[in-house]
Amino acid sequence: MTRSLRLLVFAGLLAAVWMLQPVHEAAAQQMRPRFGLGFNTTLTTADGVLGLGLRGRASAPVNADLSFAVDLGVTGFILGGRDDATYVFDPQVSAIVTLDSRQQRTPYIIGGIGAYVPFGNDSNDEDGGPTIHGGFGWVQDLQNTTLFYEINPALVIGESAVDLVLPFRIGIIF
Repeated sequence: MTRSLRLLVFAGLLAAVWMLQPVHEAAAQQMRPRFGLGFNTTLTTADGVLGLGLRGRASAPVNADLSFAVDLGVTGFILGGRDDATYVFDPQVSAIVTLDSRQQRTPYIIGGIGAYVPFGNDSNDEDGGPTIHGGFGWVQDLQNTTLFYEINPALVIGESAVDLVLPFRIGIIF
């Protein structure tokens, strides 16, 4: 992992700790940190392959329209078997803008920075690097939890090339 990538991951983790500070109840009764777990499928131009993964997100609201989030995800490109598998750790720091929270199915826009860190048997350090991501999604209110689904493409800025990563995510927010 290069020095700049380590600094980016460290900055993201530092931002995560800061964002998870409790929101004062006087500011808003319902404005508290939220946590989510989900699954993703990912297409990448680097190898043209499909990956399957898990993702966790912690978000903290600034107001009713804006939240900041920290994501940690691992995706495995395992469809060629375990011997040729590549895995990717992809943390992200994001801003989330909620477009219309009065509906039961609420759209949002997400964007930010992150990292794409491949590891495993068939990994190549040149394929990784910092990322810039932006996408959209929806949250659907259920009884006690919330369902989310989103498309959040990212540009991976590698040493000698820029690749596109296209994940589709679905999960539950607690």
